[in-house]
Amino acid sequence: MEKIEVVKPNSIHIFDVDEADNGQRIDVYLSGQFASYSRSFFGKLIDQNLVKINNAVITKKSVIVQTEDQIEVRFPETKKDPITIKENTKDLDVKIVYDHPHFLVLNKPANLMVHAPNSYSQDVTLVDWIIANFSEVQGVGCDERPGIVHRLDKDTTGLILIAKNNCSHAYFSNLFKEREIQKTYLAIVKGHPSKEGEIDLEIARNPYNRKKMTHVTIGNRSKIKSKIRQSTTTYKVLEYFDDYSLVEAKPKTGRTHQIRVHFNGIKHPLLGDTLYSEQSKIISRQALHAKKLEFTFESKTFHFTAEEPKDFKNTIKYLREKKSLNLS
Repeated sequence: MEKIEVVKPNSIHIFDVDEADNGQRIDVYLSGQFASYSRSFFGKLIDQNLVKINNAVITKKSVIVQTEDQIEVRFPETKKDPITIKENTKDLDVKIVYDHPHFLVLNKPANLMVHAPNSYSQDVTLVDWIIANFSEVQGVGCDERPGIVHRLDKDTTGLILIAKNNCSHAYFSNLFKEREIQKTYLAIVKGHPSKEGEIDLEIARNPYNRKKMTHVTIGNRSKIKSKIRQSTTTYKVLEYFDDYSLVEAKPKTGRTHQIRVHFNGIKHPLLGDTLYSEQSKIISRQALHAKKLEFTFESKTFHFTAEEPKDFKNTIKYLREKKSLNLS
């Protein structure tokens, strides 16, 4: 990717379609005029009635352009709504790992949702922290979760990538869609899975509990009403303890609760995962940490690493000491 170019908000751009572009979809045509923006970004502009062909607003991104058509596109105005900062939002133990003009990499603590689950929720979220500390992110991407291009579960710690403008939001969203962002997690799971492997299980919404996902089996497939999604996670065991294992997991896809559901599906649920397994006296949450993040931006490869939090380290220490005592 060449250097990203952010188009000025509320600017209008007019093009005359030449013969070489005749027959293209409008979203394809526009993404060709603005190399830093994706088709999906222009699809959103079309949904907002910001694109015209021959002075007529279009509502479908499948519209075909023809030679000598005049295309007009208006880039959305930067959101300037008053910002209401919730109490104690700025001090949430969120760590800034890297601050780039176009994106942030943050280290999220446990017990913090990335965004509100609905409009009625009053819980403080990572989005609240972002708006309080980086007000320019307001209005980037989806209004309900500005800047968010992927998510971590409430009690999962570690690295999360935040887009700081609509251009980078479209770019990173596309990277995730094309599976070109590499994420590496550490997890502590029950039992002793094979030294390494690939978990290839379809995932869908649990038909009996909307808060849960489930891996799809022959037995439950007929009961599932939601969309079934293919999902793959590779893993390797870093260390075996008496009754648990420390694993490094790399999700190839990005499904909700994917790592938690996958390890539960192979009978090795995460330690402390009360949603898919049981409460633990060793750690008060699921033992899952987003350790590494890697991607390419403006032709440069970025690598980030987040140290495991104290509770995760203490759990590993406890399991090692317990194993050592049992061996002696």
